[in-house]
Amino acid sequence: MIVTVLSGTLTTALVVFLPRAVGATWSAVGAVLGQLSFGSVAVLAVVWIAGLWSHSFVLAASLPGLSKRRGLTLSLTGSAVANVLPLGGAAGTALNFAMIRRWGFSSTAFGGFLAVTTLVNVASKLGVIAVALGLVPILHSMSVFGAESLLFVPVPLVALVAVWILVDERVAVGIGSGLDKAIGLVRPSRLRERIPRHRTSMLRVLRAGWRAMAAGMVAYLGLQFALLWLCFQALGIPLSLPVLLTGLAVERLLTLVPVTPGGAGVVEVGTSAALVSLGGDPAGVAAGLLLFRGFTYLMEIPVGGVLLAIWSWLQRRTPSQSNQLDSVAG
Repeated sequence: MIVTVLSGTLTTALVVFLPRAVGATWSAVGAVLGQLSFGSVAVLAVVWIAGLWSHSFVLAASLPGLSKRRGLTLSLTGSAVANVLPLGGAAGTALNFAMIRRWGFSSTAFGGFLAVTTLVNVASKLGVIAVALGLVPILHSMSVFGAESLLFVPVPLVALVAVWILVDERVAVGIGSGLDKAIGLVRPSRLRERIPRHRTSMLRVLRAGWRAMAAGMVAYLGLQFALLWLCFQALGIPLSLPVLLTGLAVERLLTLVPVTPGGAGVVEVGTSAALVSLGGDPAGVAAGLLLFRGFTYLMEIPVGGVLLAIWSWLQRRTPSQSNQLDSVAG
């Protein structure tokens, strides 16, 4: 309870502080947002939904037998929970596990699904950051990433270890043995057997579905970038494509380790500061980022919440009715 209150207070304080952090005021930000038309919102909503649908291809390929509709349901319901609770990623994962099991998949299959999707998502974020770093000579500034970026160094290191495990089975056995010895001081562990076994199942999934995963993730990232660009276009804020790509990279970086639910507050302040440092108008940048995050963070809560309510209602029906309706809704 205390953690929830502190997290909520920190998130609220960061969002309220956003305009001042970039040298603007809420009245100036509100004036920019006031230019938004209903037609622009409709276009942004379509691009946002298209991005989520693209990502469902990644989820479906990560768990053979999972439909894209169910993948989309997992994405939105998990995000809805993760975006409202401190360290909500764990709660979202637990919810997804319950849904996967209800659909007839094994816990082992879910473990492989979780490992593959996590690896693909982290790799995609690091890829965007790498492309943005390649634009540093064009932008003549690397300060947008800040010294704080060093705090995220463990993330790519863990990703590299995961790839190393996939490439070499001996590494998987060695790491499993080492963890067995360390954990064995507290309780028995069988990671020396489990890690190689999970490695084999992950490789099987990756080999079978890498094309769909790659296509889905590239489309998703492209649509995320398009959504960011359209948010600023809808508000009449001119920012070059390299600057916007760098802003997206900073946003991806700040979501790697969510300090607050969904990175709320931290992402807006950090990304806005980066864009302002690259020449963006403070009020316009803050307004554009708030609009972008309104779709990529805020909208996931009510939409995912509605899907979760429908799914929960379906589970209360008789098994035959639930299975029939679940196949339609899922």
